[in-house]
Amino acid sequence: MLEILPGLTRIYEGWAEKYPDVRPLTVQFAADGSTEGLNGVLAYPLEGHWLLVTFGLTELGEKTSEEKRVSGAGFEFTCRIPREDGDETVPAWILRVLHALAAQFLAGTALDVGHWIVTPAPLGGEPANGDMTSIAIVPDVDIRVMDTDNGLVLFFQVVGLKAEEGEYAQKADTVAPIVALLRDRDPRMITDPNRETIRL
Repeated sequence: MLEILPGLTRIYEGWAEKYPDVRPLTVQFAADGSTEGLNGVLAYPLEGHWLLVTFGLTELGEKTSEEKRVSGAGFEFTCRIPREDGDETVPAWILRVLHALAAQFLAGTALDVGHWIVTPAPLGGEPANGDMTSIAIVPDVDIRVMDTDNGLVLFFQVVGLKAEEGEYAQKADTVAPIVALLRDRDPRMITDPNRETIRL
């Protein structure tokens, strides 16, 4: 797959430079890079957490858009979630979250750094996620932008928020204070449904 999709090859190589000793699992949603939406996720089994990197919102194959400066939508999503030692299976709920975000974008919803989304149920429809019912979009903590032959690719990290944090963002019309405190607590910005709620 990588040999015939130069855009995906560059994403793979770029993250390999950051984590040279980690071989990602490839969760593929489509057969090739010709369809809209997410084609799949690269899942890196790191110590204590999964790093998930989507592919498909940018141009994975040959350049087809007229905008030379950016690749496709111009961004891919990342997310970090807890992982137990020896766990080699990516939880389905986070895949549903990333897939739903991509679908919202393709349906016309503007998504960018600093945006947040309040959901009516626990993330991914997973009851075990409890009151983690919102997400924020921040620049990825490892790689914010990557240059490819098809143009620039930004990486938007999806960070889960507790219900009270999402309510604060709605009332304050900004998620910035919550994000800042989350980053101070955990620089990797792991989406952990079991973490304590941040209260301002």
